[in-house]
Amino acid sequence: MMYLSGLIVGVLFGIFLKKSRFCLTGLIRDTYMEKKPYNAVIVFSIIAVQGLIYHSLAHAGLIRLPSYLPPFSLVSIAVGSLLFGIGAVVSSGCIASTLVKCGDGRIAGLISLATFMVTGYALSAGPLVELSKAIRSVAIVDDNLAIRTTVAPIVICGVASVVLIAVMVRYRMTHKPKFRIPGRYTGVRHILFEKVWPVEVSAVLIGILAGFAFLISGHYGRHFGFALVTPLLSWAYELLQPPFVVGGCNPYDTVFGWGSMFVLGIVLGSLITTAASGELTPVMPDKTTALKMVIGGVLMGFGGVWGQGCLIANGLVGTAQFSLKSWYALVFLVAGIWLATRLYLMPSLQKASKN
Repeated sequence: MMYLSGLIVGVLFGIFLKKSRFCLTGLIRDTYMEKKPYNAVIVFSIIAVQGLIYHSLAHAGLIRLPSYLPPFSLVSIAVGSLLFGIGAVVSSGCIASTLVKCGDGRIAGLISLATFMVTGYALSAGPLVELSKAIRSVAIVDDNLAIRTTVAPIVICGVASVVLIAVMVRYRMTHKPKFRIPGRYTGVRHILFEKVWPVEVSAVLIGILAGFAFLISGHYGRHFGFALVTPLLSWAYELLQPPFVVGGCNPYDTVFGWGSMFVLGIVLGSLITTAASGELTPVMPDKTTALKMVIGGVLMGFGGVWGQGCLIANGLVGTAQFSLKSWYALVFLVAGIWLATRLYLMPSLQKASKN
């Protein structure tokens, strides 16, 4: 049941991502490139809803609220998160988007995933592990907030959830589409597999699912929520059995288990949605795109290991837990995305428009 529950939660997450075309990298990127501050409302709504559920479950005694989080390196988290943000822009999406691409037939996703896996393994359990240990031992600080053991997070997340959802509802009411593209299907099939869901709907659903993921995986001794970097690498760890592994955002996913099946579920969720909509067709990237996927995958491999997590684990999950490390990482993840957008993406788009 442990493996099945992880797979089911992953499938649901993959469906939510695919149905709304949800891309966390794109949301953060466009707050800068297209001057859309509203995107921040969507991101923080996921954190708030998830945090409300997480802390409520903890104070009800249904999940374990850790009184201690391991210390972290200011240098490693900053450098790693910055590199991850840059890599996510170069790859046109973070690891979550990469898994969705793998499920809907885009070979570019497989290229990005493969280079991420090779790089991540080399840094966490292979020939570059000593380099990772060295950078992660510099400028160590504690990751503890006394507020996490009080009812304050429930109040903060509760108020934030109400306010942010109200803002999203008002936004949708004032930004209704002027026309609708007719679909090929009707009824349930149209809603579930063809109709693009509003990103606000998926944001709330993702927040709810992420919050209850703590309860579901905690039942099997895994006291954490969504994570992608280490669960993906756990497949390589299981196959190659390295003698030593530099841990990621949590210690539970270095062995094959719930998290391993969760990441597989994301691919299957995307595959199911794409196949049911009749859109499943393998797409080969051109040489330029393939090279970008390789570079982006390598950068995210460095970023995921040194930053001890990705946009999902640090940017959405750890922040909901009121982890100082994750909020610190989020600052540099955003900085990396905006930096790559300014120096790489915007000049490329301007050049393409002139041609």
